[in-house]
Amino acid sequence: MRTRPATRPARRRARALLAAAAIVAALGTGAGPAPVAQAAPAPLMSYDGASVNNARIPAAAISIETSTSVAFDRGTYWIGSTQVGTIDTVTSENGLYRGSGTVDLTGRTDSVTLVAKLYAGKYMVQKVYKVLRLVPPAPLGIPAGWPNADTTGVPAGKVLQPVGDVLVTTPGTVLDGLDMGCLTVRATDVVVRNSRVTCADDRLLAVSLSGAKGFVMEDSEIDGANGAAEVAIGWGGYTLRRVEVRGTQDGPRLGYDVTIVDSWVHGLVRDPDVHTDAMQSTTGARILVRHNTLDPRTPGVDDFLNAAVQLGTETGNQELRSVVFEQNYFNGGTFSVNVSCTARLTGSVVFRNNRFGRGGKYGPIIAPAGVTFTDNTWVDTGAVVPIAPAC
Repeated sequence: MRTRPATRPARRRARALLAAAAIVAALGTGAGPAPVAQAAPAPLMSYDGASVNNARIPAAAISIETSTSVAFDRGTYWIGSTQVGTIDTVTSENGLYRGSGTVDLTGRTDSVTLVAKLYAGKYMVQKVYKVLRLVPPAPLGIPAGWPNADTTGVPAGKVLQPVGDVLVTTPGTVLDGLDMGCLTVRATDVVVRNSRVTCADDRLLAVSLSGAKGFVMEDSEIDGANGAAEVAIGWGGYTLRRVEVRGTQDGPRLGYDVTIVDSWVHGLVRDPDVHTDAMQSTTGARILVRHNTLDPRTPGVDDFLNAAVQLGTETGNQELRSVVFEQNYFNGGTFSVNVSCTARLTGSVVFRNNRFGRGGKYGPIIAPAGVTFTDNTWVDTGAVVPIAPAC
């Protein structure tokens, strides 16, 4: 008698019974269950060795690495519809692919979504999304050769005599080695040396000059006591040499007949009603600013502040003429140098041979066409800095 071959369902049931018997046998002999497959690692973007996801990332041109288990050989970085970087170098090890490239986040603020588009050959194989919390880039150290803590302010070892607020009314007075409060000068040809002004009053000027033509301050400091005083010094007829300015809401104001050389303005304090600038003019002439370090920011404070130099013509004679900025180091601000579109230029306004850091929120310079710019470059590369049109 012939037997009929088993049906397909019967064969499948038989195979299942045999597999179950094999598992029971394995358990009986002490063999463990089959190993569980490991999940592929999640894609990661990192900056300076740490994940960028919801991290505080400087709003600057920085290197970001993307790693994933998906094979790729190139990529691009995007924010919205704008490409902000390229992945040019890709390596692989143990099934993990890593690609690095520069992402330009300059001028951006708050939270942004950065997208890495990854390609293998001509095909896009993966998109990686990460949220970045952007903050102003930390001020880098002052480049060699520009004024800093070692070359400005009261010389090391100088012992100062505390005297409180000072009013000077005698022409030709010399103040040397004093630790003052606020300083008011109402006389000509006054000289301040090796001294400190710490103006903790809620007043307009830490160093107030009235009828004080020929005023000179050198190897000294002006401190606004964490923003108590609004302006470091103003308005005209003065010279600063090797002076450190800090803690005011605004640095020196530039009116008529002002010379500032070899000085350092930094660490200023924002007030909601003040556009904080390392230096500012709202009208003036015969202004020379040479070989200074001008950066209004405070390290660790997430605020670009307004500008290293702000020029306009809103007050007084409403003019700017015979103005020269040369051999300075500028950094910080929304733009480091900002010349108003409406500024009335009645003579030359010149920026030449200055160097710029990368800390401007939107860029190094914004200015109208009437301002002359010559040999102004990035301090790190030596390339000529771009100029955004103010009008």
